[in-house]
Amino acid sequence: MCRLTVEFFRIGFYGRSGGGGKGSSSTDPSSPQEALLQSTDYGLMVLGETVRGTIYQCLKGKYQLEREEIPEKLDAFHKALQGLLGVGAVVVERQIANKLYATLGLHFEARRDWTIVEYFEHAKKAKGGG
Repeated sequence: MCRLTVEFFRIGFYGRSGGGGKGSSSTDPSSPQEALLQSTDYGLMVLGETVRGTIYQCLKGKYQLEREEIPEKLDAFHKALQGLLGVGAVVVERQIANKLYATLGLHFEARRDWTIVEYFEHAKKAKGGG
């Protein structure tokens, strides 16, 4: 019922890097966790506002995962995105990570085998918080 499939996700973004492009400046988050939440909102917008809302509803209903719990349950969020988007989760997670790094003032480099979990752990360590 909550499975989302979009042909758009056949596109690979292995070569993308840099700051988040348009809209990459944001308010200084109080923590890496807050930066992750802001970046998740931004990254899911690649799908549009309606789909983003649907994803958050599916996370809550099907996966018992509230938006505010994402930083503490990041592996569950990753698995839920895979369940909802299939291979498209890679693209969305990369968008989230790109925005997270830009928000924290870090250089983003896409890594083929990393998920949002590894990107977040790396970002926390790079900022001295992990």
